[in-house]
Amino acid sequence: MKIYQKGLWVIGLIALAALSLGGFLISAGIMPKILIFGALTGIELNILIRAISTIVFALLFILSIYLPLFTWTEKKGTVIPLRNPLGNVEISQGAISDFIERVGAEVEGVEDLRAQVKSTEEGIDVELSLSAQGQGEIPRLIDELQNVIKKYLNTTVGIENIGEIKVKVKKII
Repeated sequence: MKIYQKGLWVIGLIALAALSLGGFLISAGIMPKILIFGALTGIELNILIRAISTIVFALLFILSIYLPLFTWTEKKGTVIPLRNPLGNVEISQGAISDFIERVGAEVEGVEDLRAQVKSTEEGIDVELSLSAQGQGEIPRLIDELQNVIKKYLNTTVGIENIGEIKVKVKKII
């Protein structure tokens, strides 16, 4: 999800929370209904406030349609095309990420591995985040992990052009 979409989600959730809280306070009898009626009457009487309110509520309505349609239905990763003499082969980035996580988990000293694959013009880039056991040498562990993943992606999956394999150690165990 893109950053601006996250911001729109926050705005939508705040508006929903405010309306829900107002409805709860009125139905529980904590806030008198006359406050809402007074606010609505004030909106109706002042043309500038009416215009601003119309714009705000129209934007909230558009937001309520946009967010579910375009953040839930957007593609969950693209595919990586591979060369094959018998026809086109495409492997999803999610499948490659799952494969990398399984292979990387077999490297001794690596735990809680998460992989993210990005398609580039030259091939793919891989970003890893993991927890590393502190008993061994962490630079050696990272080198071994990168080499194992590159080898398996080349031989097992058939991806020839692997750009970077970035590693982020989130925790040392």
